[in-house]
Amino acid sequence: MTSTRPEARWALWSGVAGALATAALSVKGIFASGSSTAALGFIYLPLVAALGAILVGAWGAALGHVVLRWRGAVQSPRMVLVAAFAVAAALPVMLGVEIENGLRLEEAVREVRDMDVAQLGRAFSDSPFKRDRYYLGALAQNPAANAGVLRSIAAQRDPDLYEPMGSLWDVMGSNRKGLAVMRLVASHPNTDAATLEKLAADQNASRLAYELAANPRTPMPVLERWFDSTDYLVEWGLALNPRTPQRVMERLATSANLYTRMNLTYNKATPREILDRLATDADASVASNAKQAIERRRSAP
Repeated sequence: MTSTRPEARWALWSGVAGALATAALSVKGIFASGSSTAALGFIYLPLVAALGAILVGAWGAALGHVVLRWRGAVQSPRMVLVAAFAVAAALPVMLGVEIENGLRLEEAVREVRDMDVAQLGRAFSDSPFKRDRYYLGALAQNPAANAGVLRSIAAQRDPDLYEPMGSLWDVMGSNRKGLAVMRLVASHPNTDAATLEKLAADQNASRLAYELAANPRTPMPVLERWFDSTDYLVEWGLALNPRTPQRVMERLATSANLYTRMNLTYNKATPREILDRLATDADASVASNAKQAIERRRSAP
């Protein structure tokens, strides 16, 4: 049965608008993400749209009550009017604050992309966004970031820095896959051995396994712990690391994981005899990549 309350129409159309807006923003976020699992977001799209409809519908009902009360179309106690006004004002205020913060963060992240070593150090110390994970992610993506800045980021105890990132704002830079801040630090070529060792000893080290195993600056004692690992992320990383010993590469070349074998073809330190075997791999893409790697070496000066 349709409600006879005059605010119901306000709630209905506001809810519809809220559902459509929430769904549109969610779809935009899904398509903006480069993550291989981004499409799973479509599974939750109806739930997200429903939540948007409920929240915005409640706001619409409150706004409708304020407008209708002002017009004299409805009557209510003063406290009800005050509560409705507070709810009606809350959403615009929240959106205004979010938009302002988002635009400020976008500008700050853009500035980070062009900073040199000294500017990056000052930014980490002085920026009002210095504890924001998107800002820290921008610092960790800058090729000029030195070992000191990266060490300082790695020393942060915020668990969110180990979580994947995603935003509707333009704050991701080239991090299309939404890698966590600590993964960006672990993969940065300027991160020093001491920092990588500390990250490997952290309780969240398993979440950085690929980056740590692939980084040639990761201390050998850390890498040695993974030489017999069959974890696919560890295998992928070791297969790319030029410091991985030949005996380990021999094992990786027989891995059941396609991408482990494929990564060996990208590693410039992979011995020729291993590439020769991979050139006859049962998987055509691995074999083709291995042949291309062999040809590149032949034509190299």
